[in-house]
This record gives sequence, structure tokens and C-alpha cells, in this order.
Amino acid sequence: MRDAYKDAHYRSVLKALSWRVFATLTTILIVFAFTKKFVLSLEIGAVEVVLKLIIYYFHERLWSVISFGKKKHPLSLLPVKNKLKEEDFNLIKNKLKELGYIEDN
Repeated sequence: MRDAYKDAHYRSVLKALSWRVFATLTTILIVFAFTKKFVLSLEIGAVEVVLKLIIYYFHERLWSVISFGKKKHPLSLLPVKNKLKEEDFNLIKNKLKELGYIEDN
């Protein structure tokens, strides 16, 4: 079972890519507005997109391990040493419903 409280690496990569498209287009437009040189704008955009994509990925991964501002789930205090099997997860879920901690959906 996947950890529902942590972004997967591929999600961070996709977020970085989508952001870079918009940010790089903005950079290209700004450079063009100042220089009126289209090729120079594209060259700066090409360098910028690669460097900032790498920097953003590591920035995102760093923030994923920083606990500041995150709410800790009370069940995270339980010392579970292995991933839960689907049937075990369902048993726990049903017990939490029975005890009134979660609602039936």
C-alpha cells in the first residue's frame, strides 16, 4: 500500500515540469521585452529551464522531509515495521469505523 501522506517522486517531477513550462515562457517573454532579440530570449530560456528544473526538484524533495507546518497524524506514532497488507488495512479501517473515528462512506 502506498504512503497516502507523502508525494511520490514522479509527482514532484510532474509538478516541476508543469511549473517550468509557464515560468520559462515568462522568462522568454521578459528577455524579449527588454532585448527585442528572439534567439537570445530562447537561448536564455533553454538554459534557465534546465537549471531551474533541477533546482526545483531538490527544493520540493527537501520540503517533503521538513516537518515544519505539517500536521502529524496520530496513527503515525504506532511503530509499524512493515507495509500493511490490504486485508490488514481493511481490518484496521473497519475497527476505526466501529470505534467512531471515521465515518462510513
